[in-house]
Amino acid sequence: MEHASKRESAFVGIETSKLQLKAVLLSGGEMLCKVLENDVAGYRWLRSWLQRNDVPVMGLRVCMRLDMPYSEAPARMLADMGMLVCDAQPAQLEEYIRSHGLPGDAAHSAAVLAHYCQHRRPARWTPPSPAYVELRLWLRRLHAMEGVRRQESARLDAHLQAGQHALHALVRLQVACLDAQIRQHESAILDHVRRHPGLPRPPELAGNYQRIARYTFGASLAGGH
Repeated sequence: MEHASKRESAFVGIETSKLQLKAVLLSGGEMLCKVLENDVAGYRWLRSWLQRNDVPVMGLRVCMRLDMPYSEAPARMLADMGMLVCDAQPAQLEEYIRSHGLPGDAAHSAAVLAHYCQHRRPARWTPPSPAYVELRLWLRRLHAMEGVRRQESARLDAHLQAGQHALHALVRLQVACLDAQIRQHESAILDHVRRHPGLPRPPELAGNYQRIARYTFGASLAGGH
């Protein structure tokens, strides 16, 4: 029981970026800060740092913004280490910030996340299914390919206006090849969601790929997902 009490008296907030994690620990009336690499070695250093500060990691509440980029990998790893990773939902976090008179940009602060974790005890984060992770990877790849197609289309028009007919013909073939690959990716995504019905709506679909969104997520959205 002593250990259980100690776990609940320690809370961690983590803000993420592409290369780094900033962790703030609230424990024993103190606030400690640590900056680490956003990679496997960094996650292990975080665990060691917590243990050196006499904080057991099993069941330790760790609050993160899972809607932010570069957050899912550390969240998964810390959950695998036994920490109780909590997702700070934007609406609830904004309400907490307003109620404490904090500026709007404080929502990304590791210190605010740690205090939010301590006061509100947000729900435990459940890692997404492998099928959902794969769907997001497919959509990101599709988005990247469409970006390349837009760039090539701009070059296509420039070559035509400059009278560079050989380059225009070559780029036109490349655009046609990209169009075929994009269609293949869309078909593969639709096949994937047919095999895995009921997946949550991924953020990559926001305002994009209406054909995929209508087929896959129309019923789920109506059902409240």
